[in-house]
Amino acid sequence: MKNKYNFAALFALVLAAALVLNTSVRAQAPPGSLWYNGDFNYVNGLANERNTSIPQAAVYDDFEVTAALGWHVTAVFSDNLFNVGGFNVTGADWEIRTGVSEGNAGTLVASGTTSLPIVSLTGRGHELQEYMVEVTGLNVFLPMLPAGEHYWLNVTPVGGGYGYSWNSDTSGANCVGTPCGNDQNAFFNSTYFGAYFTSTANEG
Repeated sequence: MKNKYNFAALFALVLAAALVLNTSVRAQAPPGSLWYNGDFNYVNGLANERNTSIPQAAVYDDFEVTAALGWHVTAVFSDNLFNVGGFNVTGADWEIRTGVSEGNAGTLVASGTTSLPIVSLTGRGHELQEYMVEVTGLNVFLPMLPAGEHYWLNVTPVGGGYGYSWNSDTSGANCVGTPCGNDQNAFFNSTYFGAYFTSTANEG
């Protein structure tokens, strides 16, 4: 089954001890962000959800640790489009992996689930409203990898058995870090759609 909601990867990592503002409307990445793929481009989105009208779907996108001494990550988030009035966030799953490729999940570096994510409107969207789903209180150290190697991040909203969530597509506006925007190195994993770590470009 093809997933008609295509591409995307709008994720971010937040630096240790950074001030993270939790306002009702947020236009871009919060202060202290180490990597942020960019703002929603109003083009598309790809299913990114668990325990909704779709049992499971997850988008992973790549980033590079650019500091020689590594990064201390205290929060991660994703920006997702929700069907208004039809999605109740009850939690969030997150994972960081290395070595992901077509049909290959790579190596799990860190992961977790919270029942208390911070959910806030970004102020973007159209018939679907965009929300930031943030997991805080993390203590994850990521060393710099050898040249050419990457990490992949996923932050998946968990629902209450109904509704839909799509990870917002981006062209890189207001991005932070490397890579910026959609470098065609994102992957989609979904038992429901029969996709096992396949390129998001295959999900048209």
